[in-house]
Amino acid sequence: MRFRLTYSGPLRAKQKDALPDQTDPRAPHTHDIRRQFHGQLKRLWKTNRFLSETKRWSNDPNDRDHMADGAARWAAPENEMLPLQEFVGSRFQRDGYKFVPLVMGQWNLNCELDILFLRRDIPGSVLDAGDIDNRIKNLIDALRIPAKNELRGNEDPGEGEDPFFVLLEDDKHVTGFRVETDTLLDPIAVDDKDQTQVKLVISVNIRPYTMTAFNLGFA
Repeated sequence: MRFRLTYSGPLRAKQKDALPDQTDPRAPHTHDIRRQFHGQLKRLWKTNRFLSETKRWSNDPNDRDHMADGAARWAAPENEMLPLQEFVGSRFQRDGYKFVPLVMGQWNLNCELDILFLRRDIPGSVLDAGDIDNRIKNLIDALRIPAKNELRGNEDPGEGEDPFFVLLEDDKHVTGFRVETDTLLDPIAVDDKDQTQVKLVISVNIRPYTMTAFNLGFA
């Protein structure tokens, strides 16, 4: 499965990870980025036929739909089947949210990212907005389900955020990424001196690492 996500706005460098009992100072910023991706992924789940029409057996404790037992699950009564996004959201309820990740370990999926990174720094210059590596780390955090301390200040989902769509269950499912950087040529407003402004185009390639009857839909 291949598609593109886009982001336009500030992208600041990630700071040192907060401990579980500490407030992450970058959490509100990261969640603002996550909200942009939520809207795009929500549309993907609505318009992609496989994601919008597939149902899952609600009593499947492991969600391991291998070839050998797939037929038995497909034969489950219709009233025991849930739409896919509802099935996933019921398994990732935390901190007042129902998260719906697309790339999950249970489905034997990984993904690769190809990122076009347009920023206001001139190529070859000192990076005023922070180094690229730590800004990419913040971006990948915005693509996954947040940890509990990363939702402080955003404890309740906003309008249209139930469920909340994210790309990744965990950032460990990103098996590779490539970043191409260039200069963002949009005119700078007189009152806008924020060097962290970026435009990103993220090409997502999702692939099964172990084939099952279910995840053939992602192949």
